[in-house]
Amino acid sequence: MADILIADDHRFIRDMVRITLSTQGWTIAEAATANEALNLARKDPPNAVLLDVNFEEGKGPTGFDVCRELKADPATRAIPVIMLTARDSAADRKEGMAAGASHYLVKPFGPIDLIKTLRELIGEPPAVQTLGQYLIDEGILTHDQLAEALAMQRSLEAGGHSRRLGEVLALMHALTPEQLDKALARQQRFSKD
Repeated sequence: MADILIADDHRFIRDMVRITLSTQGWTIAEAATANEALNLARKDPPNAVLLDVNFEEGKGPTGFDVCRELKADPATRAIPVIMLTARDSAADRKEGMAAGASHYLVKPFGPIDLIKTLRELIGEPPAVQTLGQYLIDEGILTHDQLAEALAMQRSLEAGGHSRRLGEVLALMHALTPEQLDKALARQQRFSKD
């Protein structure tokens, strides 16, 4: 089960949200369409849904429609829904809240705003520091390198070749085997404390 489902038809937004939240320790599922969002949320209910309002250039259900359907279903009713949208009118906010949204976050939003909102709604992310965040904190890896590694990891998984993040970083030559071993050992000590 993913902690958070991000549903947005813009890959850039999904990537930004995934990178931001995965470095905090949350696991992320992604949907590019309204119907995919509904299917994923029903199949494996997340702890929260981040939902765009407009999908596919106005074709098909809106994020408001998805929110209403999630709130009407007893299996998904309790999941907090955060609307992520550029639509900032009072009428749009009112419609989002009437659909059952827990919060309304206007694009462009900052990563800190998103993290703060999620922490208020679902609490802190898992206590174990992720490998990617540790490597960034230690100055071994940049955010761009992590984004590239996560994209490569997804591509490998799509091709049926699942790899751990550390393996992908080694394939990219983003860090040495010694740096990876040291990071993994430190991460394991950190998670036991």
